[in-house]
Amino acid sequence: QLEDQTHQLQKQVATHKQEEEALLNEMEVTGQAFEDMQEQNSRLLQQLREKDDANFKLMTERIKSNQLHKLAREEKDILHDQVNSLKLQIDAMHTAIRKLEEKERYLQTVLTNVEKELHLRNQAMDLNKRKAIESAQSAADLKLHLEKYHAQLKEAQQVVAEKTSSLEAEAYKTKRLQEEIAQLRRKTERMKKNKII
Repeated sequence: QLEDQTHQLQKQVATHKQEEEALLNEMEVTGQAFEDMQEQNSRLLQQLREKDDANFKLMTERIKSNQLHKLAREEKDILHDQVNSLKLQIDAMHTAIRKLEEKERYLQTVLTNVEKELHLRNQAMDLNKRKAIESAQSAADLKLHLEKYHAQLKEAQQVVAEKTSSLEAEAYKTKRLQEEIAQLRRKTERMKKNKII
């Protein structure tokens, strides 16, 4: 599940990078349009100056020149409004890019944290596996010891049956072996319980 989450986060980061590149391309196109508008505005201003000169020299065409002058000013106002609109669009794009960059940084942080958590969990799983192997080995060793003591107990019982004269000494030895067996059994039970946990 963590690996799926990591994959999804990586896809989101890549998507946001693509969106950021698309916005940058759009800003470049908008910036070129802004420059074209300024150039056109400069040309119109030049035309306006030329028309003003013509009006001064050609008083007989004053009415016509005034109309052209008014039209040029209206065009200038329109271009001015368009320039302001483009500036607002550029500002909005800058804001959108900043937000995308912030979101990308956040997603990168989340991705890093998830990768760290996944690494820690894998380490914990490896440690638990090693402990389980060690517990199984310890249980096997205890089983071998238990079988050894069982054999010794059986041998001691046979000796006691055959040598009734040394019954007291052999009984003592048998008692000791039984105690050791009981102790090993308790250890074995504890190991089994730990292994189950």
